[in-house]
Amino acid sequence: MTTDIIIVKGAYSVTIRTVEITDDWSNQIRPIIIPTTAQKQDGGSATNKIIDLLKITHTILVRGVLTNTTDRNNLISIFKGAGIEGSPATITYNTHPNNPLSMYIEKLMIIEKAITKSANNPYQYEVQLTLFEGVKV
Repeated sequence: MTTDIIIVKGAYSVTIRTVEITDDWSNQIRPIIIPTTAQKQDGGSATNKIIDLLKITHTILVRGVLTNTTDRNNLISIFKGAGIEGSPATITYNTHPNNPLSMYIEKLMIIEKAITKSANNPYQYEVQLTLFEGVKV
C-alpha cells in the first residue's frame, strides 16, 4: 500500500508518494558485565545487570517517488534549512494524521529516473531520506 508523506518547512511543501516507510525506535541500554571468579565458575556465569537510560531515538526511513522537478527542488530547499535556521520540518502521514511530527532530515538521496515521464509512469524521481525526530535546542 502506498501512502503520501507530506513534509513542510517554511514556505516549502513536498508530497512524497511512498513505496516504503520504516519507523525505527532505539533505546540506549548499558550492560554491566559481572565477572565470574575462578572459584565460582562451576556455578555458571553471573547474571549481567542492565542500566536503562531511556534515551529513546525515533527515526523514519522513507523510500518513495516525486512527480516533478518543483517537488525535487523544494525537498532540497527543506533539506538545506528552507531559510529557517535550526528548525525541524513538519511531517504528516497516515500513521500520524492528526499528530504531525517535528523531524529533521538527516540524509537525502534523489535518483533521477532515466525513463520518459508518461501517464502510466508519472514518477520522475526516486527519493530516499532519513528523518530524525527532535526539537531545536
